[in-house]
Amino acid sequence: MTGIVFDIDDTLYNRQDLFTKAAEDVLGVKVRDKNEFVRVFYEKSDINTPDLEAGKITTLECNGWRYDETFKALGLPASEGDGLNAARAYYDSQSHISLSADMKGVFDKLTANSELIIGVLTAGKSSHQWRKFDTLGLVHWIPREKVIVGGDVGVSKPDVRIFRMMEERLNLKPSDIWMIGDSYKHDIEGALNAGWHAIWINRRGLPVPGAIPDYVVKTDDELTKVISDVWL
Repeated sequence: MTGIVFDIDDTLYNRQDLFTKAAEDVLGVKVRDKNEFVRVFYEKSDINTPDLEAGKITTLECNGWRYDETFKALGLPASEGDGLNAARAYYDSQSHISLSADMKGVFDKLTANSELIIGVLTAGKSSHQWRKFDTLGLVHWIPREKVIVGGDVGVSKPDVRIFRMMEERLNLKPSDIWMIGDSYKHDIEGALNAGWHAIWINRRGLPVPGAIPDYVVKTDDELTKVISDVWL
């Protein structure tokens, strides 16, 4: 048996476009360097994600602070309250996320193979991540008992303990599990340290900063091709 574990954000849908569009709509300006905006936003995300998962701040407060800090760092023309307004716009946009037709087809084929077990391992506040899980319709392919949300268990990627939890859920040894995710630090480094295989969705074309994953892809099309080549 082989386990294939997916991250959600920027893996099963592309939230980077949602981040920048919310900022542009609120500020009324174009974000010139979207990669830099996303890089700074993720840098700020690493700072307050633990407080979010511990329930010390709400998702709105969390993202509002991230936006405010990103606006400051990039010198964008923001006024008081714009961070929260951007966070609200981003939250609203997540009500409309969906899987691509190709990814739906991939899930249909993966779940038809009795030798494969599919799971989800995602960071963030429990209610927020489960909302995305439901909006994407993932329950059609992945039972909820094969899903771990960092906010539910008090541990988050890249901590090896959350990968061990997933191994127990899947009842598989580390060498039989693959992690598919966009964050090198959280998804890929965490998986490799746990003894898993890994496919990195490197949407921004960044250099590999450490141990080399089994596959590196930049687009959804490249991801579906690798999945098809390896398992379908």
